[in-house]
Amino acid sequence: MSARIRPVLPDDAQACGRIIYEAFNGIADAHGVPRDFPSVDVPTQFAAMFIAHPSIFGVVAEVDGRVVGTAFVTERDAIRAVGPVAVDPAHQGGGIGRQLMGAVLERAKGTVGVRLVQEAFNTRSVALYASLGFEVQEPLLLMSGTPRSGAVPGFTVRPLVSDDIGPAARLCVAVHGVDRSAELRDALNAFNPLVVEHDGRITGYATAPTFWPMNHGVAETEGDM
Repeated sequence: MSARIRPVLPDDAQACGRIIYEAFNGIADAHGVPRDFPSVDVPTQFAAMFIAHPSIFGVVAEVDGRVVGTAFVTERDAIRAVGPVAVDPAHQGGGIGRQLMGAVLERAKGTVGVRLVQEAFNTRSVALYASLGFEVQEPLLLMSGTPRSGAVPGFTVRPLVSDDIGPAARLCVAVHGVDRSAELRDALNAFNPLVVEHDGRITGYATAPTFWPMNHGVAETEGDM
């Protein structure tokens, strides 16, 4: 199935939100795992935010004039970040996802690198990304529950403030070799990022600890994490 790929527009936010909601929750339901979004309003708000962001590029796929897929690539830092990518369940399996990925990867051509996060149980998407040249770097484990321990002596966890962005960015460079300070600034405006201090300096941070799809964390050691 061939679709028309074009840049996303502000009026596409509602269609993009619906597709993201149905695609992500559909795969979660099929595998018996918790849903990512409690209502269609949440991904619709994120889609609107992404469309309006000057450093996020988005595309949609149209079939017979109807939006049936969407993809975004974040351009705020040296390493481009792909996601979310979603195709209407009624149009999955026909190559539209590959078309969307082709558009955002063409946009990212010539950059230092491109990253994305994908649930391992979604084998169809994993296979697509592998065929496009992505390689697994680190596994992620999503856990839920109530921590049994309290604060760790010698470590202080507090909200991230603007003055922390420089030290946190330098920590990311030391651990991963890339600067993600623009993502930290966005997190400060949109989420509730946290830092951990040890021996009087920042040794770890998390950008969106209460919303895993948008979170990234960096720490010097297991203890800091």
